[in-house]
Amino acid sequence: MIILENIDSNLQTFDVAHHTQASTPFSIFGIMDRARRRKFGQNFLDVETATAIAGDLPAEAGEFVLEIGPGHGALTEHLLNRGLELTAVEIDEQCVEVLKEKFKDYKNFNIVNIDFLKFDLQAFLDAHEKPWVTGNLPYNVSTAIIAGLMPRLHLTKGFMGMVQLEVAERICAAPCSSNYGSLSVLVSAFANTQILRKIGPEHFTPKPNVDSATMLLTPREDAIQAPDGFFDFVRTAFTQKRKTLANSFGRNYDKKKIQATIELLDWPTTIRAEELSPEQFLNFYKAFKDNLL
Repeated sequence: MIILENIDSNLQTFDVAHHTQASTPFSIFGIMDRARRRKFGQNFLDVETATAIAGDLPAEAGEFVLEIGPGHGALTEHLLNRGLELTAVEIDEQCVEVLKEKFKDYKNFNIVNIDFLKFDLQAFLDAHEKPWVTGNLPYNVSTAIIAGLMPRLHLTKGFMGMVQLEVAERICAAPCSSNYGSLSVLVSAFANTQILRKIGPEHFTPKPNVDSATMLLTPREDAIQAPDGFFDFVRTAFTQKRKTLANSFGRNYDKKKIQATIELLDWPTTIRAEELSPEQFLNFYKAFKDNLL
């Protein structure tokens, strides 16, 4: 889901009992005003795109799925019809009432009315063995959701969902590429990453001003066991990514110690953060912490 501007709808009512998947996306707009849609970052996919995205989730009937922000159920219906055991987490109580009515005959549907950032993810994972996680993430909190999921990704089969294209490119970026940054390192420390689909504004009603993308994040068998402080260290390295490592760390760490660690690892003094893989960052961090200079 994304934040949308300049939405115009004259509809003031919404008939839950008669809403169907074939209904125009505008038929859902009556349950929420413009400010409400902006507050919750809600938008609406066309049926064809929702069907395609749901079909990309590599899950089998009977498996557990946790859906983040189902909205009016564009993905939910297709996932339920595949026989998946689905729990949806939705912040908007009006959408919750719509979904309860829409899927009241589905025994494989459960919904929780809460902000996903406040949802007890660990308790859910303890109660459901290796679920899939999916959803069209609100752009304003998508990085927070992904970052929070990563340390627990090994308890799932993976995440497949949609974010803003720019965010997907940052998440899936490789070292030495223009999009590579601290978010790339964080995610690739735990996950194998892949962009599945690029989705243009024409597939949403109303049209946003940005492109979207779906991505697949699956747990790495050799996930990095990050010590305390590691990802803060990485973020500092990218605060001035065009500078050398020694200079980018200059304000927060002992520059002489940084330089000595680079020499210890036999790296060139001109090396930059964007050149380091997650494994190299971990080696650098460990060597820095062990360096007694």
